[in-house]
Amino acid sequence: MRSGRNLTALLLAAWIAVAGAGSAWATADEITTASLLARHWTGGVVANAAFLPGPDAAPAHEDFAGTLVLAEARMTTAPAVFSSRRILGRDPKLFPAIALGFVTDRGDLVPATQDVIRAGSAGQGRSFWDVIVQPGRVWSVAGDAGWSRAAFPFALVNSIEGETHNGFATFLYRQGKLSNLRFQIVQQTAPFYVKDHFTASGLVPARFRPLAGVDAAAVLQRYDAAQADAVPVASWDDLAGKVGAARLDGFDGATPVSDIVLSGLDFGGTFYLRRCDSADEAAGPLPWCERARFGVWSATKALANAAALLRLAQKYGPEVFDLEIADYVPQAAHAAAWRGIRFGNAINMATGIGDGSTRRDPNDINDGYIGPSYAAWYEARTRAGKIAAILRSSRRYPWPPGQVARYRDQDMFMLGVAMDGFLKSKEGQQADLWSMLEHEVFAPIGIHDAPVNRTIEPGGQPGQPLMAFGYYPTIGDLVKLARLYQAGGAHDGVQILYRPRIEALLPGTTPRGLPTGEQQQFGETTYFTAFWEERYDSPEGCKLQIPRMLGWGGNMVALMPGGLTGIRLAHSDSDDPAVVDTTGMAVVANRLVRFCG
Repeated sequence: MRSGRNLTALLLAAWIAVAGAGSAWATADEITTASLLARHWTGGVVANAAFLPGPDAAPAHEDFAGTLVLAEARMTTAPAVFSSRRILGRDPKLFPAIALGFVTDRGDLVPATQDVIRAGSAGQGRSFWDVIVQPGRVWSVAGDAGWSRAAFPFALVNSIEGETHNGFATFLYRQGKLSNLRFQIVQQTAPFYVKDHFTASGLVPARFRPLAGVDAAAVLQRYDAAQADAVPVASWDDLAGKVGAARLDGFDGATPVSDIVLSGLDFGGTFYLRRCDSADEAAGPLPWCERARFGVWSATKALANAAALLRLAQKYGPEVFDLEIADYVPQAAHAAAWRGIRFGNAINMATGIGDGSTRRDPNDINDGYIGPSYAAWYEARTRAGKIAAILRSSRRYPWPPGQVARYRDQDMFMLGVAMDGFLKSKEGQQADLWSMLEHEVFAPIGIHDAPVNRTIEPGGQPGQPLMAFGYYPTIGDLVKLARLYQAGGAHDGVQILYRPRIEALLPGTTPRGLPTGEQQQFGETTYFTAFWEERYDSPEGCKLQIPRMLGWGGNMVALMPGGLTGIRLAHSDSDDPAVVDTTGMAVVANRLVRFCG
């Protein structure tokens, strides 16, 4: 098997070859040395190829090790005027003032951290944005007067939200001197408070600072491990060449192409990428797609919250499903509404608390979802503030916990707090739920970086992971977690997650979960252990339940029979259930691995 680094290089070379094949975006506006050294630039989005090493690229004149200290800068955006110019008192048209550390590794530009780097959410400057940085490249070009070039993908995020606005940046460096940073943002998952789907570009003043407080050797060791564990990624054309294009027809169903961020299929040990597009067609496909991180919103509930609960059940026994939340959230101990609500109720969205109506036949799982108390919880910055907002508005339905599914981000957050409290009761106050996930679930399956949004605490304390949303995986991370579920929670002969509950949620004919009221082509969807179970009737007669991780905007990971997993990330602003319909994926998967027999 090729190493992750060689695979990345091959994918990048293939992308550059396609970009030079006469397409509309192949004739990229060149990003010249002069333009990077100029004091001002007011251009717009260009072809993404302009940010990549071209066919004439040579090795960098020198390695890079240092910190880019970036000033706040206004972005040129489309639309030119946002519908919301002030969000929570901050400006979404400003690129944040931020410091980004990097080292190089055989031509790769490796960030000192892939965690969320806070700026806007931490109250620094006027910008709304925080940043996540991914690995890039360094190279040189003849005629650059001894400068080396560097480029990297990144995402604008905000620590109370759940989307990513993905793009690239490039700069020149030479003997401790820097040019300005040129960037463009060309793709996003579904925004919430920043209501506009936008592209952006700009020039940011930058200065060099020596790298301090960073163990460069540890950063490179971690990066090498991640590259070695990378999921093989190939093109959709490669898959079509193996199985025939006709068998892949209809994979994305009725989802509008303009809504799709990326899609593909994990099949036979390789993830086949069907598309990974920019929002601006003129920019072309998104390079470094396998390195990019994506805000998947509520898919976090299955990727992280369910994984954490199933890990605790494996370590401490299935009794954890019956633990009461109020026993591990001290603020809830005297809240009558939370008495008797168990961990298992919360992971099933069946706490019996909510802002909706009491109608339950037929049920609407979204009844009362964004209720009058939602904003107070959503905008609360601290762990204590979020818990207090939940307790102030906790209204019990007339039915007991466990009977009716009503979708509530607040309950998934409370479950995360309770699981953290339970873990501390077993392992000491230094224990941390997300650290447990990183070390005991993610690292063993090859996920070496797991950025997540946490509450924003005084004094820069780490905070409570939001758990309801806010995880930023790569494509490979999604595939690895899907494979862990597909394998019943085991990896390399080690049982990591609690198998009996996973076996109950994996594709099968046995009914499971609570009714949602959501109707798809073959019947009603149910909700079970943070998964949405969609009915699929195959042409051969199987009547299956197919579990899906779902997030706002049409983000989905569908676990299908035969170990096949379909992934589609999107930025739809529609609540139509068709946005998350995975019938097309199931039809294609069934052609490749028959679901019956």
